Amino acid sequence: MQMNRGVAACLGGAMLFASAGTAPAQSRTPATMATSEVRAGMRGYGLTVFRGTEPERFDVEVIDVLKNFRPDQDLVLIKTPHPLLDHAGSVAGMSGSPIYLDDRLVGAYAYGWAFGKDPIAGVTPIVNMMRELDRPRLIDKLPVAAPLPRRDPVRSAARSLRGGSPAGRTRAAHPGTPYRSGERRDAFWALSRASARVQREDGAQFRAASTPLLVGGMPSQVASLLRDRLAPLGLEVLEAAGGAASSSSGKAGSKAYANGSSVAVALLRGDVQATAVGTITHVEGQRAVAFGHPMLEVGELSLPTATSRVLHILASERSSFKIAEALEPLGALVHDRQSAVVVDSSVKAHTIPVDIHLRGLPAGQRAHWHVEAADHRLLTPSLLMTAISSALGASINDVSEMMFRGESVVTLQKHGVQRVVDEGFAASGVGQPLAISQLRLFDLVGVAYDNPFEVDRVLHVAVTLDVRFGRDVSEIVGAQLSADELDPGQPARVVLTLRPYGKPLEQRIIEVPLPAHYAGEHLELELLAGDRVQLEQPLPESLADILGLVRAGLPSTSLAVTVERKSRGLSLSGHVVRDLPGSALDALATSHDTTKSASFAMEQRVTLPFGRIITGSAKLGLDVRKEAR
Repeated sequence: MQMNRGVAACLGGAMLFASAGTAPAQSRTPATMATSEVRAGMRGYGLTVFRGTEPERFDVEVIDVLKNFRPDQDLVLIKTPHPLLDHAGSVAGMSGSPIYLDDRLVGAYAYGWAFGKDPIAGVTPIVNMMRELDRPRLIDKLPVAAPLPRRDPVRSAARSLRGGSPAGRTRAAHPGTPYRSGERRDAFWALSRASARVQREDGAQFRAASTPLLVGGMPSQVASLLRDRLAPLGLEVLEAAGGAASSSSGKAGSKAYANGSSVAVALLRGDVQATAVGTITHVEGQRAVAFGHPMLEVGELSLPTATSRVLHILASERSSFKIAEALEPLGALVHDRQSAVVVDSSVKAHTIPVDIHLRGLPAGQRAHWHVEAADHRLLTPSLLMTAISSALGASINDVSEMMFRGESVVTLQKHGVQRVVDEGFAASGVGQPLAISQLRLFDLVGVAYDNPFEVDRVLHVAVTLDVRFGRDVSEIVGAQLSADELDPGQPARVVLTLRPYGKPLEQRIIEVPLPAHYAGEHLELELLAGDRVQLEQPLPESLADILGLVRAGLPSTSLAVTVERKSRGLSLSGHVVRDLPGSALDALATSHDTTKSASFAMEQRVTLPFGRIITGSAKLGLDVRKEAR
């Protein structure tokens, strides 16, 4: 079992929408028991769903009370003698099961020992959980994704899925450096940084009964990657989900929550599923408390919830868990707090429709996939990566060299349709997340959630991927100038040597125009693929500027020849100033001026389409005479 981890940030939640149109549940203030009344040896019962949708009783016996187990929160230790629990021990998915002593609600089954041999659990007091029922929502002040209190993403280092710097020449902008295109954002960056700590997987800690995230419709390697990324947040990814059921399909279930009933939190639904499972502790009106511990511990949020059916409890020495499926969509998870989560049946969470179209597939393979992803700044990028990788992995699971062209369309509420086209090469098949991470789709989604200017909401994501087997790649193996010294205004002629994959070496002659005012200067020419070029750009003043910078990247099928000079330029908010002498540069970038600015080596660039992926690079130096000979 994994212990639920806190996320080291104060987060806002997602915007909730109009009533889900469900009938209000019966409201009754429960008869409760304070921990001060609990004594060792007291006997009672709990309610949970072992199979189907109806809660069943199981016996409990109090061991004792741990004082101040969490800040201002005690913990009641209980035994749960029951034929199934004697065998399974603590069960992930039972979190939230109400525990009663003398027919009074004392709290929720919530904690257990990893690898524990005995059916012993910890109970979160109901008094702590009930406080959360009355906690107000600040939806108007915290729409979809309030900015995290962290560094400006325009200046933050992009990290690759390997955990290091992005490949090639790409580097992230930082204070004093203009925003550069060509960066590849790690779609899982937020989750990697969200974990406050990674705790040991041993039996030495009393920990939250982990929240099982049952996944289906995804290849094992994708589920494994998702498991690694979500484990620090307290979600245990288990490959034990199928398509969501409904009462109309013959799998009848209640259309309302009840004490002890199973509840599902749908992070992904549709052709790919990821469903967290827990138990309702107490229903009061349209709201209910559940879990007895946090799910992600991110405060206010909005994740879609549904009634749930338990198929089986799988006993495991490592972590027993409920295998369950979602039934009827009902409400949203609106609070994620230390002692409980709160589900509100009267609201509907916003989800993001995602359409994935695949072209170039072998005959008979599925070409269209549709999912709905939960809308949350920490989760959505990972869920998008999971859905796309799953579709590709299921339809094209070959570990072969493949070329791909991806057209991504992200529709934002305020900034409308954002369209980018990326071309790439995948040495081990396009279903690998490292290949998919090349799509700027994740940059567009990432900056919408995380930028220093405003919050925008992602309304729809569509990606069309054309794939073909092969390795249409050319490597730069050499470059030579026809002359190392040129007259002012004379173009530089470069003889470029390329090695196309599987073919003989070929040579191309490229002419790079050089203005006459370069007279007397030493120049450096760099040749590399367009998507590895760092474009000098003005410092952004709005989200629209950042989105424009993401769209401005050069294609990987182009060759870029960049001319660097000793003179420098200056990137200011809203524009770029080029060709500045030292005195002017010093005047514009004075130390007493707080206006953001950044200098860069002055560049001229020629971009040539090649129609194939370019790899490798070359650098050349030349001098321009002061006067023509």
